[in-house]
Amino acid sequence: MTNQTPKGERPQKGAWIGLLFALAVCTAVVVMVLAPFFSVILLAVVAAGLIRPSYLELVRAFHGRRRAAAVLICVLLLVVLLVPVYLIAQEVSEEALAIYEMSTTQLTQGRLMEILEGRQHQIDRVNRFLEPFGTELTIERVYDLLATFGVRIGGFFYKQGVSVAGHLVRFVFGFVFWVLILYYLLIDGGAFRSWVEATLPLPVDEQKLVSHRFMDMASSLVIGNGVAAIIQGIAGGVIFGLLGIPGAILWGVVMAILAFIPVVGISLVYIPFTIFLLIAGENTRALLLFIPLAVVATAVEYWLKPLLVGRRAQMHTLLVFLSLIGGVMAFGAVGLLLGPLMMTAFLTLAGIYREHYRPFAGEPCVEKGENQTG
Repeated sequence: MTNQTPKGERPQKGAWIGLLFALAVCTAVVVMVLAPFFSVILLAVVAAGLIRPSYLELVRAFHGRRRAAAVLICVLLLVVLLVPVYLIAQEVSEEALAIYEMSTTQLTQGRLMEILEGRQHQIDRVNRFLEPFGTELTIERVYDLLATFGVRIGGFFYKQGVSVAGHLVRFVFGFVFWVLILYYLLIDGGAFRSWVEATLPLPVDEQKLVSHRFMDMASSLVIGNGVAAIIQGIAGGVIFGLLGIPGAILWGVVMAILAFIPVVGISLVYIPFTIFLLIAGENTRALLLFIPLAVVATAVEYWLKPLLVGRRAQMHTLLVFLSLIGGVMAFGAVGLLLGPLMMTAFLTLAGIYREHYRPFAGEPCVEKGENQTG
């Protein structure tokens, strides 16, 4: 005789406790197993949600051949994304190493002191500005500051360059793994979504609300901010290259990443370079650097992003800013995506609780089908 709860009857308390304990243990183990692939899985889920409409159109064009449509999409992604990113990563690592070598060579050979001695009139101009504050710059003091700063910056780029070069193979593997997960999400995404809807305790309409807000934020980040970041990164790299500033591709990539940060964005790069050029007495180059990038950044931030995204993100600018910065600090580069997505999920779930659950907090739960007679 088996001790099995008949279907349709409420399980006993002991069965509840045992099942929930076993489920918690298995969930913890599964999380540990999948943790190394978390960022890849997250990116694949987001990509599958964004690509799915195009995938369904392609399936119809292929007369229902889902696997053929998914294979075509994955091959296109491999060719369109992997090759350019691989080449850019190689170039960035080489430029980072070149900047390190250039900075250390100039410092060890004393060329920096010669450059500063030739800029005595600019230092005198700065001293006239600093005179009311009771401080003064000398060539030796400026040399010490720049030497320390240069060694630290050079060492940073050296480490990052070596890191990029050393992780190229890992990046390629991760990219191929991402495409493989994306393939299965495309062909089996409907079945997986049905399983999730039937398993989670939330009503289906509330699950769909969370999913809808989640994908809206994902499309905002990937489409709106992604296109804006590419435009600003290319513009920055081209202008740096035309002005002869070393590491044009490297700084272009840095600006493309910083472009995800609202309001501040690429100004974290071009404003310090502008100030450096002004101090060096190269006023024309400073203006040719500042004006075009300021125009591009303003146009993208206040015209292009709203045009591409509108208000689909439904999140305050301050929360976007904090979730981006906090996400990067907590999870690394993937935090640029994970931070805002988790903030969106939290705000959506909090809104569902406030509207549908908070008014009934503290009241006893009533089983479905029970008579609610007073």
